[in-house]
Amino acid sequence: MPLVVPILRVSVLFLNVWETFKTVKLPRPNRSTGQPSVRAMTKRKRDMKGCLSVWIVWCCFAMYEATLDGIVGIFVPFYDEIKALFLLFLLVARARGAEPIYLHVLRPLLKPYVPLLDSMLEATALFGGFFVMLASIPIQYARSWWPGRKA
Repeated sequence: MPLVVPILRVSVLFLNVWETFKTVKLPRPNRSTGQPSVRAMTKRKRDMKGCLSVWIVWCCFAMYEATLDGIVGIFVPFYDEIKALFLLFLLVARARGAEPIYLHVLRPLLKPYVPLLDSMLEATALFGGFFVMLASIPIQYARSWWPGRKA
């Protein structure tokens, strides 16, 4: 079992990336209008929702695994087998399996904290850009004094 779970984890991650890549790509345009059809765009929107739910479930599973995996594994018998079955379920069912988990388990847990999470993400984006700019100042200063560089 120590080899099965990492293989399943990597294969689920690879398929998530591949499905997301295929979904993000715009559908082919119609020959007559030059724009994608309404049907294709509707299917793309439905697939985007599925990909988003798969990524949210995957990230929550990865966070749980990083923080509580060792503790839960001690107290729950056949824990690795249960985890392998859950990963196999995510692998086979894809978005159809992840959407109910997101809608009925994760969304009710996250819904009260949406305003707080949004404000934290906005502040992180604001200060993140500022800190990247501050970090680049010493690099630019060092590059200006580097020998052989012509200004």
